[in-house]
Amino acid sequence: MKEKLNPAEAWRDDLKGIGERLQRRNLISPEQATTLEALTGEFERLAKYEPGVAMPLVATIFWAAEFDRLSRQQAQAAGVLAWVRSAVPLTEEQRELLKRRLRERFGQEFILRVEIDPSLIGGLVVRVKDQVFDGSVAGRLDALGERLRTTVEEHRPPALELQEPGE
Repeated sequence: MKEKLNPAEAWRDDLKGIGERLQRRNLISPEQATTLEALTGEFERLAKYEPGVAMPLVATIFWAAEFDRLSRQQAQAAGVLAWVRSAVPLTEEQRELLKRRLRERFGQEFILRVEIDPSLIGGLVVRVKDQVFDGSVAGRLDALGERLRTTVEEHRPPALELQEPGE
C-alpha cells in the first residue's frame, strides 16, 4: 500500500514529474529542469512553515510553467521557434535585431527562446529548426583550434624510422 503524501510532498512530486516530462519532450532545457527541481524543494520547505502561502504560490508557478509549455509547443508546431544561447542577457534592441535578421533570412516571424550560457564567452548560438548558427567566441576559438591542428598535421614531417643496431 502506497503511503499517503502530505500536500507539499504531493506538489513536490507532481512538479518533479512535470519537469521530467517537459524535458523528455525537449520543451525545457536540462538547466530549466534542474531549476524546477530546486524550486520544488523550496516549495516543500515553505509549505511546511507557511502552508497558507505555499499552495497558492505553487499553483501560480504551475500555471505559469504550463502557459510557457503550451506557448513553446504552439511555436514549435508552427515552426517559428528560434533557440538562442547567449553569453549575456540580450537587450530588447538586440532581440528585435535578431528577430529582424531571422525574418529576412527565413521569411517568417520567430519567437526567441533565450538561455544564458557564460561558457560561450561572447556572441550567440542560434538554432532554427535543423540549422545551427554559431557566432560565439567559444565556437570561433574551437574552429581556430581545429584549423591549427589540421595545419600542424599537414606540415608535420614524416616520422623517422629508427633501426636498432645490428638489424
